[in-house]
Amino acid sequence: MRQGPLLLARRSLFGRFTVAIAAIAAAAMLLLLLAADIAVRRARDDSLAQMVDTDLAGLADIYASGGAAELADRVGDRLALVPERGDPSHYMLADGAGRRIAGDLDRWPGLAAETSESGYLTLEDGAQVYARATLLGPGVRLAVAREYGSWDDLAARMRTALLVSGLAILLAVASAGLWAAHRLRRRVAAINQAYQAIERGELDRRAPGAERKDELGELAAHANRMLARIEALVKAHRDISDHVAHELRTPLTHLDNRLLRLIDRLPGSEAAPLLQSARDEIRNVVRMLASLLDISASEAKRGDARGLERIDLSAVVANVAELYADAAEEQGVDFTISIEPGVGMLGDPMQLSRMVTNLLDNALKAAPEQKGRVALSLAQGPRIEVIDNGPGVPEEMRARIFDRFQRVAATGGKGHGLGLALARAIAERHGLTIRIEDSRPGARFIIERQEES
Repeated sequence: MRQGPLLLARRSLFGRFTVAIAAIAAAAMLLLLLAADIAVRRARDDSLAQMVDTDLAGLADIYASGGAAELADRVGDRLALVPERGDPSHYMLADGAGRRIAGDLDRWPGLAAETSESGYLTLEDGAQVYARATLLGPGVRLAVAREYGSWDDLAARMRTALLVSGLAILLAVASAGLWAAHRLRRRVAAINQAYQAIERGELDRRAPGAERKDELGELAAHANRMLARIEALVKAHRDISDHVAHELRTPLTHLDNRLLRLIDRLPGSEAAPLLQSARDEIRNVVRMLASLLDISASEAKRGDARGLERIDLSAVVANVAELYADAAEEQGVDFTISIEPGVGMLGDPMQLSRMVTNLLDNALKAAPEQKGRVALSLAQGPRIEVIDNGPGVPEEMRARIFDRFQRVAATGGKGHGLGLALARAIAERHGLTIRIEDSRPGARFIIERQEES
């Protein structure tokens, strides 16, 4: 199932790394924008202060040389000049009471001339200015103001330029990060797929990319060497198991045949029952050995779909149920069957038959004679249930009932304790799980499809 970018960003280490890089780039862009705005403001403040102070000093010199009348004429001359570029200036020459003598300001700005106070003001017409006031002489004061709209325009253009370029950089960083994360994620996903195949039993699979000279290539190379070693060990284990099985079963079979010939030669002898008991023990050992080998073989192929075919599980379970119907009737056990038709799956019909057989064996052994009840059901999923009304399995034993050599109490301690272990091994080999629940009374064994994580 495909996952959205946001979900990948949350779940993927590379996605989170890309988001972190993009967040750092965005934070750096905002810091750069703030630093640029502060720099422009400082440059504006310095420039305005220098221009206003220079203008004010020149007008003070005119007043010192020509008096208030000359200064009023020069203020008028400066107001008559309309600058083609830059921001306009504003003036007010006033007497000690604040009445205007010359200039374009109608009212004295709220600045103290005695201390040459300066600051940013808003004029009556709404213009934003930087102004300074000074006392030129007894009863004469002068205020000079300059607008700074061009500085605001410059700051706005710079913010826009930085924002556009920052977004472009952020998009480029995010795109490059996503591209790099996608490539890394594909490589890691390929390695994970190889591990999943190996988990299914495909021990010949190897992690791709081992030829690349980077960290993931080195990881894949180490993994492949480990997997090759595991494959060799598993193969050696299987070879030894097969060899041991052959070496044990062959002499045991020969011994059984010799005991049979010896019994035939000693008809009616007191040793005949002992010899027959020895034969039974030998056959018991052979059956136990065969069960252990079957368990090991099934566990080795856990999750491996190779060798499986599409089967009608309903028909397989129905055949097993038919075989046990007569045995249940002879034992006086009420045997109910509920099989949903058309339940199919990939599987080995012989193994699945044996799995259900082992469960029914245990159920019939546990069910009391003449009043026992055993139920077998199959539903889509698939889901198989085997229920009996016997004494059940103690709660403290349920966690280990599927381990080897664990005997169910209801069987009286008979058997090897391998039936349920083999049932679990076969179930897991087919991607199924098996568990036990209390049926009150009795036990309920449930086999169903393993949930994907």
